[in-house]
Amino acid sequence: MKNLVEMRRKHTKWNIEQNPSYITIKRTEKKKMDGHIGETESTAGPFVVRIFVSNSNTVQKVMTLAGEKQVDRYFGLLADYEADIRAGTTVKDEFEAMGMKFLVKAIYPQTIHGQIVGYQGELERVM
Repeated sequence: MKNLVEMRRKHTKWNIEQNPSYITIKRTEKKKMDGHIGETESTAGPFVVRIFVSNSNTVQKVMTLAGEKQVDRYFGLLADYEADIRAGTTVKDEFEAMGMKFLVKAIYPQTIHGQIVGYQGELERVM
């Protein structure tokens, strides 16, 4: 079992090394603070990841309280098992790479025998 986990971790690192991107995450977290919910900002990384083209390439206009923005979900991410990349309702991870700004929409741990061997993620490119 251990050899299979180590082998898959090496395969993931090799795949990332074929087209690496170096990123530092800007993280915004919502936390309970003295009876209210506040936001804290921090950074994580740097990490070496692989950003790749995924199967969906639709550009969408999104309306928010601050205005309108265009986004697309044309990109995915591959990271090794040591990366600290998050997505969820209480955390927002953003980074810049290849001259573009990305928001991590979802992150999926890849496991073998209950051990994490890497992460795959869905990225939203913010234009």
